[in-house]
Amino acid sequence: MAAYSSSDEFDFGKWDFPAERIWLHKSNGEITLKIGTFLPLIAFGLYGNITMVYLIATNRSLRSPTNLIIANMAVADLLTLAICPAMFMVNDFYQNYQLGCVGCKLEGFLVVVFLITAVLNLSVVSYDRLTAIVLPMETRLTVRGAQIVVVCTWVLGILLASPLALYRVYRVRVWKNFTERYCKENTVVLPKYWYVLITILVWLPLGIMLICYIAIFYKLDRYEKRVLSRENPLTVSYKRSVAKTLFIVVVVFAVLRLPFTILVVLREKYFDEDVSVSSGMQTFWYISQYLMFLNAAVNPLIYGFNNENFRRAYNQISWVRRCREAAKMKKVSKTSNHCCYCNFMKKGKRKAEAPQEPEKVEEDMSKDLSSEKPTAESTETIRDEPADLLVSEIEANGFI
Repeated sequence: MAAYSSSDEFDFGKWDFPAERIWLHKSNGEITLKIGTFLPLIAFGLYGNITMVYLIATNRSLRSPTNLIIANMAVADLLTLAICPAMFMVNDFYQNYQLGCVGCKLEGFLVVVFLITAVLNLSVVSYDRLTAIVLPMETRLTVRGAQIVVVCTWVLGILLASPLALYRVYRVRVWKNFTERYCKENTVVLPKYWYVLITILVWLPLGIMLICYIAIFYKLDRYEKRVLSRENPLTVSYKRSVAKTLFIVVVVFAVLRLPFTILVVLREKYFDEDVSVSSGMQTFWYISQYLMFLNAAVNPLIYGFNNENFRRAYNQISWVRRCREAAKMKKVSKTSNHCCYCNFMKKGKRKAEAPQEPEKVEEDMSKDLSSEKPTAESTETIRDEPADLLVSEIEANGFI
């Protein structure tokens, strides 16, 4: 049967489709389980990426060149989560291809465009952090340069993903008892192309990240030694924090992307040997795709909310403030209802405390201001030293 299936001129209408291979759609339990695992991921990722784009668009202080690149990455991840999981689940649930001729051309193309665009922006962010911390005298990325990078990442993504639109065709094969619809890939070109694709999606960005972040860590290690050698009283904790962050970035990227690399190798094996796809292979296909989408969902946490400036801006959003205040009021009401006697005692204690006189308040404020002035001057003196410019750069831009 496999030999006949490779010929387009063979008349399948004379033969029955193997009854044991007809399943049409997965069981309701499996469909419910997979939808249940995807919906929280999609909701979480959409909220994170939409919030990232909103914060950068509405806060002038966050519109730095690096953050514009991060916003572009968030847009690509947002489109990935909004479009691709739905198409993937439809293909996974049904035996016959449900997306038609247009879906066959666009499905893989759109997924790869979004993934390549996001990963190219990720590489640019890594290099920008390298120039900011390790090569501060080099020319930094400007807003105009960031806009050019944004356009280039989308153009490159479209060009590199175009084979998935050119070398896939929608086929209908009519059997005696079954009408088979499927999206067929060119088995000569695309298996080789997938190796190029995993290099762009996994190995290239992972290599860039490792090189850039190892150089950053080496720079911070030298900086720490210089600070300790001159017996500066400041506690050096930057290296440990940066090492933790960089470890999370690299490990998360590798863990979530490497299964896709293994999948591509297994796909070519099935193409070459012309064997049917086992249930284990289908499960691994599902897991590898899920992890790729998970990477798009957690990127806002790693590259946005890991930065103090983003967290501060997020806490100022109106709906976030309202939620926090409502939670605080709920907690207070629960505490007050829990112990009426304690509430009565606190109220009596506040009445017993005498209010402070206005003159003393002004005097205390003047003392506080006078005591803060030398501290600010000493901080400026420390920050003006060349070695500590590195610290100010990290504080201003975040660790990533």
